[in-house]
Amino acid sequence: MSSPVTRRGATAVLILAILVLTFVPLALRPLFNLNEGLYAEAAREMLTHNPMIPRLDGMPYLEKPPILYWLIMLSYKIFGIGKFAARLPSALAALGTLVVVTRFARARLREPLWPTVILFSSIGFYMMSQLAMFDMTFTLFHTITLLAFYAYIEHPEKPSRLMLAAAASALACLTKGLIGIVLPGLIVIVFLALERRTIRWRPFLAAWGVFFVIALPWHIWMVLHVPGFFDRYIIQEHFDRFLGTLKPMDYRRPPFYYNFEHMLLGIFPWTPFFLEAFMRRRPYDRLDRFLLIWAATYVIFFTLSKTSSSYYMLPAMPALALFLGRAMPDLKGRSLVRLLAAFAVLCVIAVVVALHIPHVAMRPYLVGAALVYLGFFLAALWERQPRMMRVLPVAAVGSLAAFAALYLTFSIVHPNRYASKDLAMALIPHLTPHSYVFVAHHYEDLSSLDFYLHRPIYVFDPRQGDLYYGIRHYPKAHRLITGKALVALARRQRVFIVGSIKDQASWARYGHFHVVASNGRDVAVENTIRDHRPALPHARRALTGHAHAQSHAHPRHQAGPARAASAGT
Repeated sequence: MSSPVTRRGATAVLILAILVLTFVPLALRPLFNLNEGLYAEAAREMLTHNPMIPRLDGMPYLEKPPILYWLIMLSYKIFGIGKFAARLPSALAALGTLVVVTRFARARLREPLWPTVILFSSIGFYMMSQLAMFDMTFTLFHTITLLAFYAYIEHPEKPSRLMLAAAASALACLTKGLIGIVLPGLIVIVFLALERRTIRWRPFLAAWGVFFVIALPWHIWMVLHVPGFFDRYIIQEHFDRFLGTLKPMDYRRPPFYYNFEHMLLGIFPWTPFFLEAFMRRRPYDRLDRFLLIWAATYVIFFTLSKTSSSYYMLPAMPALALFLGRAMPDLKGRSLVRLLAAFAVLCVIAVVVALHIPHVAMRPYLVGAALVYLGFFLAALWERQPRMMRVLPVAAVGSLAAFAALYLTFSIVHPNRYASKDLAMALIPHLTPHSYVFVAHHYEDLSSLDFYLHRPIYVFDPRQGDLYYGIRHYPKAHRLITGKALVALARRQRVFIVGSIKDQASWARYGHFHVVASNGRDVAVENTIRDHRPALPHARRALTGHAHAQSHAHPRHQAGPARAASAGT
């Protein structure tokens, strides 16, 4: 066993590594399109409108509740509008999750730092800590909910822990919807049923009171003030999405093994260690059963759902880290050597697979990451017992640092695969305060344009559903235009169209355009103006939201080329 001085030194190094790897990369790569661009822009627009109603491209956007937007807005107020501020809430939530897991483990595990090392060094957890998305904030509140509930089960004479669980569950609902209460509720019900435990109803009634006091006010306010909120947010975004009846459909049903596969991939490099612990730790004690029910509920629930994504498994990762953290001190001798050898084989297989992926630009980075992990874990295998167990956390954190460097390098060297910043910066010198910028077809695929251009983005022929609610319920405010109106506008106004290079040839029917910027995947074209007469009436009517939006916008939204060039960095 290491001395107290050595343990304090190792803890200090771990804390330093967590802080550096979590916070330093936040401002170094551009915002990704799709979710990061959508959420960062929605929070920015809420600063200039009603902060109760999430907005996207000037229209109400009701896919998610407001807590992440509020946190990003607060970050914008403190640090200014930029990518660091947009991502900071997720990074802080990751740090908070690590603290919660560590505090829980300290009272229940022989070596309480193991879950912290495992969770932080897991690729899925780390990558989500770097993204301006809802899932890490939801994971924090969800983890507090379940660990506080388990602490209450251990000590029923302390109902304050149940109240904490209820408050955290309410905040989870305000972060990502009804799953903030549905999934913890399922986990609790299954656990209590399998344990054959009875509950005292009075503390649970008080806990429901705490939950409703926190969760209901925003929902009630939205029902009273936003038409169609209940149908869009409750029915469509929850029930229709789960059942696969959401229209327009913006997802596809994954294969049945998808969630289990991504849960195991998310905890890499600890995947073989978890499988070993799962097979050999039986019979499970009460805490083991609780943690496994927690993880299994996520896999089963989203397997039954008609829609899922890899990051949906993120809230199950604290349970996996705690379960494996309890088992790690028991791994020794041949079992540990066998696991490290199996991991080395997996890394070799990963190198072979990476050499054959279709994305050529990613190949060297994936191969490099696999070789880095192979090198670190071979170094651990080279050591003798008991030093091998002391080297293993160093190997995990060191290989994560190398992976983070490769991931950051790829994002900076090849931003055009996932981001629109370079395209936006190339557009800015060509824009005037009266220019119109249109996104062709897929607004979501270019969602960070709004953020970097700091001006309204118009859409024609939309083919995805994020703007569906606003277009349907706010016809005078939305920025959707028909092809006929675009033709009329392009004859008399300076118009830019941004979209996929594959669609560029089809834009000729809207006027004469020439390329002003391209990133190899997307392209921006500008029209050749034949005359400067005012826009035709039906074109003006199609853009009625423009003048209203500009007159009520924050100065950042009215930015001309000079201001826009210095913004969003």
